[in-house]
Amino acid sequence: MVAESNPARRRADSSPRLPRRRLRLALAALGLAALTGAAAAPLAASAGVDPGAGQQAAWAAGSHAGSHAVGGMSPAGSRQAADDEESGLRVRVAPTIATSLSFGAPVAVSVEIENATGEALAAGVVRLVRSGSAIDDQAALDDWLAPDLEGTTGITSSNVPLAESESRSLAAGGATVVAFTVPGEAFAELDGSPVVGLGAELLVGDTVVAAGTSAYANADVPASGSVAVALAAPLTVPTSGGAAGLIDAGQLENWTGPTGLLTRQLDALAGRRVAIGIDPRIIASIRALGTTAPASALSWLQRLADVPNEVFPLAYADADLAVQAQLGLPALLTPTSFSDALDPANFAAGAGNGVDTGGGESAPATDEPVEPEPTPGEVPTTEELLEWPYTRTDLAWPADDTVAAGNLAYFDAAGLTTALLAPGNVEPVDGPASASATIDGSTALVADAGLNAPLRAASEASTDTEWREATGELLAELALDAGASRTTVLATFDRGATSQTARVSALIDAIGGSGWSSLAGLSEAIGAPPESRMLIDEPESDERRSQVARMVESEAQVTEFATVLADERLLTGPTRRELMSLLDVAWLDDREAWNAAVADWLVTQRGVLGSVSVVPSSTINVVSTETGVPTTIENDLPYPVTVVVDVSPSNGRLIVEERVEQTVEPESRSTVRVPVAAGVGNGEVTLEVSLTSPTGVPIGTPVEIPANVQADWEGLGAAVLAAIAILVFGIGVWRNIRRRRRERAAAAAAAADAADDSVTGDAPVPAADSVHGDAHATDDDAPREPARD
Repeated sequence: MVAESNPARRRADSSPRLPRRRLRLALAALGLAALTGAAAAPLAASAGVDPGAGQQAAWAAGSHAGSHAVGGMSPAGSRQAADDEESGLRVRVAPTIATSLSFGAPVAVSVEIENATGEALAAGVVRLVRSGSAIDDQAALDDWLAPDLEGTTGITSSNVPLAESESRSLAAGGATVVAFTVPGEAFAELDGSPVVGLGAELLVGDTVVAAGTSAYANADVPASGSVAVALAAPLTVPTSGGAAGLIDAGQLENWTGPTGLLTRQLDALAGRRVAIGIDPRIIASIRALGTTAPASALSWLQRLADVPNEVFPLAYADADLAVQAQLGLPALLTPTSFSDALDPANFAAGAGNGVDTGGGESAPATDEPVEPEPTPGEVPTTEELLEWPYTRTDLAWPADDTVAAGNLAYFDAAGLTTALLAPGNVEPVDGPASASATIDGSTALVADAGLNAPLRAASEASTDTEWREATGELLAELALDAGASRTTVLATFDRGATSQTARVSALIDAIGGSGWSSLAGLSEAIGAPPESRMLIDEPESDERRSQVARMVESEAQVTEFATVLADERLLTGPTRRELMSLLDVAWLDDREAWNAAVADWLVTQRGVLGSVSVVPSSTINVVSTETGVPTTIENDLPYPVTVVVDVSPSNGRLIVEERVEQTVEPESRSTVRVPVAAGVGNGEVTLEVSLTSPTGVPIGTPVEIPANVQADWEGLGAAVLAAIAILVFGIGVWRNIRRRRRERAAAAAAAADAADDSVTGDAPVPAADSVHGDAHATDDDAPREPARD
């Protein structure tokens, strides 16, 4: 979440009071202009200000969170207001070197002016002031930083002019720093004040166009005690613009490189007294690559295992816990499988996952990653990919101001028995409060409102002046609370914001090294005596809950659809991981981009549900009593699927004899015949062809195929064929009879001729064989009787 600009220092959520705060800041600028107009010029000369030293080169600067400029009004009464959140003019005031003030020597102060508008800013005059009275309690500090409308203290009435200097013109997007050197004697009246306020305004002509205030601990006042501060910081990655259930190798190599995001995050946190909330997706993504994981990622993972910090898991992909509780899901979402992303070839004998968890003990630091030997040929289980030696696993860290009534009990039931809550989610108490609290019977650690805002502003600061201002305000809060009788307090870094890691490490060191504070662990905060607090009901918007409900329903549909696969995890695993990545807390900062990403994901899931379907067909002619209806099934998935094909006729002209189970290869089509039998009568029939998984889950949309049934054609055709066969057979028999008769007639005629020759005494002509002396007696040589009719 973006840090609030010039945050009001109070132990409650400041967001509901933004409109009032703007009016406060406008009034602050009015008072500053009215009281500094007459005295600034003489003091500038007496304070030894070098106007030329105040001009520095401008550099490109974008719009930054945590600015401290306000709209102002002309001391002459032109009443031209300029709100920083609308105009983009910001003024920041900070000591040039330190994050606290000491008056034993001249004080160097820097005033940074940022023009984040789209227009050029004319040259003007910068006026520097200080608080006119001691800031020794929370009310006085709140009034100085953001005075009440009806207040009479703070910048509106008690500021003291210190100096003024010229400011050069600024192009759109430019920034400059105006330097002041103020004698320590100018702060003599505040020698005993634990906190001193500084302010500045920018005038163009007679108009105050921007102003800002800040507060710093007085290093000359001995600390009356020390506040134990527990810090929690996330170790996460940005959203990738879509549903990224796993981080790919290229991104991991980039982020774990020498100057990569994850490397810089670990540099800022490792070895310092800060609890680290780790996104398990990072660990699983590295381990899932096996031997193909980048060397830098394996080294980073080993380094993470070696840190002495308290570590605890966030939800996978830092998924929003509160919205899950408010939807009443049966249980918090967790990854179900990584089998789709695991290649057995990457887990051969001797291949390691880059870290030895040692049953919860950190491995000794070495130059090379420790690589245990997995079972040859076996891929790691989901549990093995997610396993890590966390210090504790009972913490819930929901997004800021998202927890509603009943959510803490839901977290308890899920095993997350201690929740880290933002200050805006809990009713404030009178006076300083410790972090440990009991809310609706549940244990919680409540972040301190006065520390959280400057902590986050400092971690995201883009310039040195901005960082010193935010860090100074945080130390001022601690200086006021140093003597309070409270135990450990909590401050949390933001998730989803672009933290400057160098600023984070310097900030942690500043808190631990100040005279007003010390660093503590989360275990100390949790173990402190709790205070009863009241939850502020902050449910997430109806629109967001409705959108997430659609996503959960879509995932459930894909889970049922996945029963067409031999290994359902190939679909259910990535779908669950992608769903959780779209619930990443970081998306809350960009609702428009989140809506677009969710819409794309839902379209993709609808595509998955429609990836196995029946191909529509033209009219089928059924001309036999028993046949098969040809059905073509299309599979667009990269995996083989098994479906059951069922045909349902619209009337009794066709009877489906059985359902057919068919396996279709990846990204292909297959035709199957479903047996049907002709019923009573002929005519048109509509066949509804539908698919189900082997477990009975409907797959795709049924398809209607028209059919024309003429089953009696089969009998008619058989009769015609039989008639033809009989006719052909009859003709053959008749021809044989006629041939035999002709043969018999010819034989009879020959016999008669032979008889006639015998009677007349004609010598018979000898046979050819007889000429050669061969005699062959045959039955044909015997005399034949005349044929009788």
